[in-house]
Amino acid sequence: MQDLKIIKSKYLSLGVSEDNFDYAVSAVIDGTKREFILESLTASYRGMPEKLSTQMLEELFTANGGEFKKENSGGYLFGTLLCLVGVTCSYFLAAMLISGEWKLKFLILFLSGALFGLLKGIALLIKAWRGAYRDADDPFSDTGTA
Repeated sequence: MQDLKIIKSKYLSLGVSEDNFDYAVSAVIDGTKREFILESLTASYRGMPEKLSTQMLEELFTANGGEFKKENSGGYLFGTLLCLVGVTCSYFLAAMLISGEWKLKFLILFLSGALFGLLKGIALLIKAWRGAYRDADDPFSDTGTA
C-alpha cells in the first residue's frame, strides 16, 4: 500500500495502538471481510471505538485497491472457466452441424452449454473487471436454500 505511512502516522497520533493498526493492515491485505475486522477491532481486548475503526478501515481499503479486491479473482476464474466451456460446446456444436450427424439431445446440450457458458462467463468477467463481483455471484455456490 502506497499511503500506508501517512495513514499510520495519522491514526497513531489519534491514539490507535500500533498492534491494532498492524492487525487492520494485515487483515485488509489478506482480504478479510469488513465485518470481521470491525468486530475484532471493537472487541473488548482491542478497545477501539467503532467510528474510528470504521474510518481507518475505509482509508485502508481505499489504499489497498478496494474492499472486494480479492473477491474479484473468483470472478475472473469462474468467468474464464465458463467461457472455455462455452467455446468448447460451440466447437462441438459446429462440428456436429458440419458433419450432418444431428442428434437432437446433443444439439440441445451443446447449444445450451455454449449459450450459458459464453453469456454467463462474459457477464462474470465484466463484473470482475468492474470490481462488482461478490461471493453471491459465484455460479457454483450453494445459496443455502434447502
